[in-house]
Amino acid sequence: MTLQRTLLITIIALAIALTWAGTRMLLAGGYAHQSKLFLQDWRSKPAPVEKAWQVAEHAARQAVALYPVANGQYYEQLGRVYHYRHRNLPTGSAQATASREQAASAYRQAIAARPQWPYSRLRLASVLKSQRQYNDEYKQALTQGFAHGPWHGWIVRQSAYLGLISWHTLNTAQQQTITTAIEHGLAQSAKSKKYITGLLTRLNRQDLLARSGE
Repeated sequence: MTLQRTLLITIIALAIALTWAGTRMLLAGGYAHQSKLFLQDWRSKPAPVEKAWQVAEHAARQAVALYPVANGQYYEQLGRVYHYRHRNLPTGSAQATASREQAASAYRQAIAARPQWPYSRLRLASVLKSQRQYNDEYKQALTQGFAHGPWHGWIVRQSAYLGLISWHTLNTAQQQTITTAIEHGLAQSAKSKKYITGLLTRLNRQDLLARSGE
């Protein structure tokens, strides 16, 4: 009788725990979807309206808080919400410092939760670049981001852009990684090839174009 009662209590406790976790996951998913819709809407806009940004930030934070464990996707979305807030302000802007630091913090959490996911690493490198922080963390995020997704179109283009912008801060091995990203972009889709070619021309780095054999 004691064993049966123990098993019953265990089953009930497990059912309650699963219901609790499932409910939190469901709510988190709803908030995450809401913040994702805002991010999609902002792609074609210079910067979000403050009221809309506040709603998106609340949704993204709720998604992170409600999910039972650290969720890399939700942390990345939170980082993007902070990253978008002052996207129209120039590099190194003091007004944008707080939101960009919050974005970097969220991206770090996303990387910790999903270390193989390249997008979080490149987004971290991007937000560090926006504050002129070409430090070791930036360089690691840049090179490892490309290493984890060398044939993803956006990863290749973003790696090439960030690498060329910060070329003078990179060592020989890091520059070789960016050269490889450029070669991948030129050999990839027509979209990537057009972007890389235009980027090299704008930055007056036709030497890298010639080196790739184009």
